[in-house]
Amino acid sequence: MNVIICDDEKYELEYIKQIVSEYADVHPELFIKIKCFFNPFDLLDDIDVTGAPDIALLDICMPGVLGTEIVREIRNKNGDSTDFIFLTSSPDFAVEAFALHVDDYLTKPYTKERMTEALDRVVENRRRRLCVPIASGKEIHLVDLYQVMYIESRNHDTYIYLKSGKEIKTNTTLTKLKDLFSDVSGFIMVGASYIINLRCVQSVRQTTLLMENGKSIPVPRRLRSEIKKQFFEFYIEEATGK
Repeated sequence: MNVIICDDEKYELEYIKQIVSEYADVHPELFIKIKCFFNPFDLLDDIDVTGAPDIALLDICMPGVLGTEIVREIRNKNGDSTDFIFLTSSPDFAVEAFALHVDDYLTKPYTKERMTEALDRVVENRRRRLCVPIASGKEIHLVDLYQVMYIESRNHDTYIYLKSGKEIKTNTTLTKLKDLFSDVSGFIMVGASYIINLRCVQSVRQTTLLMENGKSIPVPRRLRSEIKKQFFEFYIEEATGK
């Protein structure tokens, strides 16, 4: 597991590295490798050469660029394969950070225990992921199904919309993709043209579902009551763990 750390303050960088190194010692099965950067632009240059890390721990306020911009840049380069933990002395960027679906947001000063909890959560989420290869033209994309916001069938093509804002066009039919999602909780068919992730529904309206990215997905009349029921049952299950 490749972990990168970026903070423009030397003391903070050394402190984070120490915690992650101790975490690696406790979890030798993860084979954690650590790289540290003072400069976020050096980090991006390194990713161009070696590829995206599994986990990135980023300060938000750095000279010349915000950590939120670094997240967007990494995702533009490498999709959704990286998990992000933000480290900051200010809570001002929390809303923007979670809009990016980062994994955690630690406000300085934080304890070793708090950092360890964040790492545990990210590692466990990575273990539970279900990634599948999706063909797009001459390319193959490894897609984490839980990063899918919704899928739309349109004009004989299928479009996969990810939480990061990325769009993947594929010739794989919606019927075949439905089979991939059959055992993944929180995904439902909406009519003949959509598969949606209930986690990404911002509101259930009279005739549509409003997604987090502002897309309104039409709900056929015959399905409206059933989809409302599925939505509420899913969130009750998520909240209660039952």
